[in-house]
Amino acid sequence: MKRYNLLTRLYMGTRYSVSGLVCAFKQEQAFEFEAVALLVLFAILLYLRPGFLISAALGGAWTLVMALELVNSAVERAFDLIDMEFNPQIKAGKDMLSAAVFLMIAFNVFLWCLFLLWFVPFPTP
Repeated sequence: MKRYNLLTRLYMGTRYSVSGLVCAFKQEQAFEFEAVALLVLFAILLYLRPGFLISAALGGAWTLVMALELVNSAVERAFDLIDMEFNPQIKAGKDMLSAAVFLMIAFNVFLWCLFLLWFVPFPTP
């Protein structure tokens, strides 16, 4: 096994990561939607300017959705290599991965609703 110095390893790791992001953006519709949602959410944060820590927490929480989507897509592809025929165990694994992404999205919706209710002033009658 060839050993690389720190800078070469950092460069190669970054190249592989960017390649994975590009692949996911081109081939995974859910990841594309989540990337667009991230841009919209960042635009909302730029407009409202809630402060660095709140922005980092909200942006980071949505970035976790995207990271989990990458894990979901990668494992689903591995499952497909194992068996392309219907297999209840593989279906259960895919459903659980999908549920993990769903839970993270639900948490983000809750988090963003709290933020908007707390940060955006609503007119009183």
